This record gives sequence, C-alpha cells and structure tokens, in this order.
Amino acid sequence: MGSINQLGVRDEQLREYLPDLPSGALDGYRKKASFDWRRMKLVYDNLASIKLKHDIWKFMENHPLFHHTDATLTLDEQRHITTKRMYALYNENFIPMEKIVEDPRVFQAESEAMFMFDSSLAVKLSLTFRLFSNTIQGSGRAHHYHFVEAAQKAQIGGCFALTEVAHGSNAKGMRTTATYSPEKKQFVLHSADFEAAKFWVGSLGKCATHAVVYAMLISKGKNHGLHTFVVPIRDPKTLKPYPGVVVGDIGEKIGLNGVDNGFVLFNNYHIPKESALDKHGGVDDNGDYKTPFKDPSKRFGAALGVLSGGRVHITSITTNYLQKGIVIAIRYSAVRKQFGAENAVEESPVLEYQQQQIRLLPYLAVTYAHRIFCNWFAVVHINMTINSFTGSETSSAARGMEMHALSSGVKPACGWHARDALQHARECCGGHGYLKAAGIGELRNDNDANCTYEGENSLLLQQTSNWLLAAWPRRHDLGPEDHPLGSLTFLENADATIASTCPWKTIDELTDPANIVQMYKWLTAYMLKITFEKVDKLKKAGKSNLEAKNESQSYNAVALSVIYAENYIVNHFYKTANDFKDPACRKVLLKLMSLYGAFLLEKHMATLYIGGYFTGSQGLQLREGVLQLCAALAPEAVSLADTLAPPDWCLNSVLGMADGEVYKHLQNRVMTYPGAMTRPEWWKDVVFWDSYIPSKL
Repeated sequence: MGSINQLGVRDEQLREYLPDLPSGALDGYRKKASFDWRRMKLVYDNLASIKLKHDIWKFMENHPLFHHTDATLTLDEQRHITTKRMYALYNENFIPMEKIVEDPRVFQAESEAMFMFDSSLAVKLSLTFRLFSNTIQGSGRAHHYHFVEAAQKAQIGGCFALTEVAHGSNAKGMRTTATYSPEKKQFVLHSADFEAAKFWVGSLGKCATHAVVYAMLISKGKNHGLHTFVVPIRDPKTLKPYPGVVVGDIGEKIGLNGVDNGFVLFNNYHIPKESALDKHGGVDDNGDYKTPFKDPSKRFGAALGVLSGGRVHITSITTNYLQKGIVIAIRYSAVRKQFGAENAVEESPVLEYQQQQIRLLPYLAVTYAHRIFCNWFAVVHINMTINSFTGSETSSAARGMEMHALSSGVKPACGWHARDALQHARECCGGHGYLKAAGIGELRNDNDANCTYEGENSLLLQQTSNWLLAAWPRRHDLGPEDHPLGSLTFLENADATIASTCPWKTIDELTDPANIVQMYKWLTAYMLKITFEKVDKLKKAGKSNLEAKNESQSYNAVALSVIYAENYIVNHFYKTANDFKDPACRKVLLKLMSLYGAFLLEKHMATLYIGGYFTGSQGLQLREGVLQLCAALAPEAVSLADTLAPPDWCLNSVLGMADGEVYKHLQNRVMTYPGAMTRPEWWKDVVFWDSYIPSKL
C-alpha cells in the first residue's frame, strides 16, 4: 500500500487520481521543480475532493454528450447541448446532500470540475438546482421543502429573479410588488411596466418552471420591503407559461451563451400565501406583519448570510477561469522559444524573460491565493447555511453581516484580478492566444460577467465600506462576537499601527511573508481611518449622508474595500502556507505568498508613501523583490501549473496540453477544422466580383 506522507495521504492514492503526465517539451522545467506537484494539490483539496473531480471528469470523458466540437454552435444549439449535459450530469447525483454535510469541500470540487469543462454547464446547473434550493432552505420553512424535493428529482427547474430592467444593485428600488389579499389568502404579483420586469434571470429564458422572486411585500397599504417568494412560471409538463406570466429569453450575450438568461413580467398574477419564504419575516393570515427579529436590521443581517451565497460562489467562479487561463499561458510560455543569448545554440523559452515573468507569475501566485481562500470560504458558507437550516447558528446576524461585507469585497477583488490575469495570459500567448482553440478568449468573455452580476463591482464595494465605516468608531470595543470570521482583526491596536512606519529596508525584509502581513495591516487600518475622516469632514460641512459617501468613493471607499478583501486573503494564504506539513511544498507556497503580497502592495505604493509608512527607497526595494521572486519561481512554474491543471481533454487548449507539443496540436486543429481546406460555396463571389458592380452610365 505504501507509506503515508506528512499530509496523511498515500502517494499511491494521489497517483491513482492524478496519473503521470506525458513526457515531452515540458520535461526540462518539470525536472527543475523542488516539490511534488501532486502533494501540492492538498493545500486546497483533500483526497475526497480529488477523487470526486476525477470521477466527474471520467464520466464526462466517456459520455458522448460531453465531446467538444470545433465549430461554433448556434445560440439555440448552445442552449440545447448545455441543458442536455446538465440533466445527464445531475442525474448521476455525484454529491448527495449527506455527502455535502459530511465534507462540504466536495461541493466546491463538483463546481470546479464542471467549470474546468464548460462554464455555461456549471452556471446553469448551479442556478437551476443549487441556488434555487439553497435559497428556499435558507429563507423558507418546512412547508416549502416540497419545492426542494421536486428540484432534487429534477421534476422542476428553478431560477433566481432579483434584478430588474431599471434596478439591479439598488435592491430597495425594486418595483415588482407582491400585495397580500387577506380575503383570498393570496399574494398578487405585479410588474408595473417593462422597467419593472425581472431581467438577466439565468435559466429562465427557455427552461425554468419556478422562480425565487424578490418583490416588495405590501399588506394593509404598507410596504414592508423586499421579500422572497417561490413562484410557478411555466407548466412543468408543457413548459408553457401560466396565464398572467410573460416570460422570454433576452438573447445572445458576449459569453456564457449556454445559459438561457430571461425576463419575466407579472400581470396581477395570484400565488398562494404559502409561496412567501417567510422564515425571517412575513404576514399572518390577517395581513399583519410578523418577524422573529425585533430589530429590522437584524432580520436583514440574517437574510444577508443566505444571499451572500451567490457572491461566495462567484468568487470561486472567477478563480476557475483564472486557473485555466494561467495553466495555458504558463505551459505555452515554457514551450514557446524566441531569441536567445548571442551565439546560443537554441532560442530561449519566453518564460525566461523578465517581462513575461512579471506579467504571468504574480498571477500564478494570485491563483494559488484565491484557490486556497475560495475553497475555504465556500466551506464556511456551506456550514453556515447548514447551521441555518438546523437552527444551530448562534451568531447568525453578526456572521451574516460580516459574510455580506466580506463577500461584497472579495467578489470584486477576485473578479478584477481574474479579468486582468486573463488579458495578460491572452497577450502573453501572442498571436496564437487569439485563436479560439487556445481556450483563453472564451474564459475572458465568460469571466467578464462576474464583474457585474450579483452586484456591479464598484457599487458592491459600498456594501463593504459601509460596514467598515460603522466599525471604525467602535474599534476599541470590538470583540470576536462582532466579527466571527475575524476580518476586523486589523483594527486591534489600530491607532498605534497607523502611527508606525515601515521598519524594513532590504529586499529580503520587505518580501518576508510575516512582514507583508504587518504591512497589509497598516494599509487596511490607514485606509479605513482616512476614509472615515473624509466622510465625517463632508458631513460636518453640511453634506447629507448620501452626498458624503458618494464624494468619498474614488481613492477612498473603493480602495478601502478592495484592500480589506486583499488583507483577508493575504492573511489566510500566509496561515495556510505556513501550516502546510510538506516541507518542500511549504517553502514554495511561502514564496508564492510573498509574491502575491508584494505584487499587491506595489499597486498600493502611492498610499504607502502618502500615509508616511514608506520613505526613501523602500518602494524601489519592494519592486526589486517582486522581480527576484518571479525569477526564483520561474523554475517551479510549470509544476505549479500542473497542480492546477484539469485533464487535457477538459482544458481543451492547443497551447496548454500537458505534453507541451504545441505545434503538433496546433497543426492538427488547423488541418482538421471543418471547411478549413475546402473551397467556399461562395467562391464565385471572389472570382466574378466585377459582375456585382453596377455598370457605369
């Protein structure tokens, strides 16, 4: 059987699910690696999640529905094949609920496995079954669970209808209404006009039979704010909409076209009172509003923890795109050769050039930081959701509000990092990276949606900054109960921290992982202090709360929220790397953590100097440290990419295959592309072009 390594897993078990990589053009770099690429995977996975991904990929690989096609499908064909794949995969029930409860990491593993194959498939399955059911379980009660059971059996398909045509991020401005009728014990759903239509609803365009709809609950003439309802949209047996429902598909998008995003309007559509998901508040039979929370903000805070699930999931989605893109770019850069030293026998791989390194390797570090954080964050949210279901969550309001603030910060931070990384990856692959067959362009397009949905990033960050601004005056009195996830620990002794200056001068000191943690602590506390002071100054000058916060966004609140998110990820990465039990992997992980932190700190250089924390040449030393870390990690890069990579057939990139035979794969794809070497049917339009020009008078 073999001995168990320091990580508690037999290497033979890892080889079973992670077979040897093919020999080829990448062998030279793989021999330089100082760590075991299989063991490195255990920094964010465990054996159960590795096995699950292996099983899902094997199922897909052997199923004809999951074979890739070279030619671009029509919009309807994309919708169709994605739906068929969704049901084929969902029918296998790879992760029944009891398995998720036993080990929440398998939920994240299933998502990663699907995204590595096709993002539309992963998004559609998540929306149709996971998000729909989770919202009902989190906000509903026992009499709602028949919807969950029906979804689990795929008898119905769900969707999540929050955004409206004219309102998205401003949830309080939503105009869909649900007016309670005590006489009929029904709610009447109504959309005043097209601007009030629910829009961008994933899986609603063609397929969903039910929707979780957010609407203003009105009873006895009073608006009680936004509440959720389970609403039948289409007949599950015919897929025809019910009377009073106008539903359709919004059309082609710039990405994720396998997902049928739709719109829906309600024309005085009656639903039973039991349709209200009223765990956190609702009306009784007489129409009187009841809630278990005395403080309305507590009700909202408890609900926010459930609503954060979308943003938590999107944070992982951005990492999935980043993960695939960085694997492709690293492997290609290790194979692609250009120029070289004078009189050299061979050209040098472009990965050896400093500019290629600084455009890719910091994002390789970002990928590890985000993958480690997102897998952990998803487990935290899943456990929080399970505890909410069972009633064992003891600090739901505080945890829910912190989860809301943190997810509202990390979602934009991770989404923007993925956006930038994928653009660099595309460019670093040169002209070949522009080919669809390279696999990066679609990743870039699909990821773009993450910067907008579940809250446009810049606006979403206000949710984070508002929570932080409220915490600053209480910084001396905060306890663990105020931030159960520990995201406000940077406020411990904040005044003394802000008054300090950076004591480190050398490259080694400025890139030391523990010192980077301290630098980020100063940066986060300082940004909160100056943002609070600016808002306070504007208010004292007569500005309203809205005006003061609006005029404190650029350079202040937005930067604060991003830095707060980065600080949390930096700390989590450092702790995880430092605690990893394999010495060789730990050494490389700490280098990655140093590069991640130093790379991000360099982007905040102006603030470090403006605040007086940096003086003299510390900024230059930090930059030199980033370059040196890139050079030190270059020999490890291919094996680090191997750890992140899905199987070749799943990666589906002519530039990123594990054997490194880029030009052979490129030749095969070009030569076999449908119609590539045949005369076009419209050849006469080329030869006889002049016959189409009107005769001159």
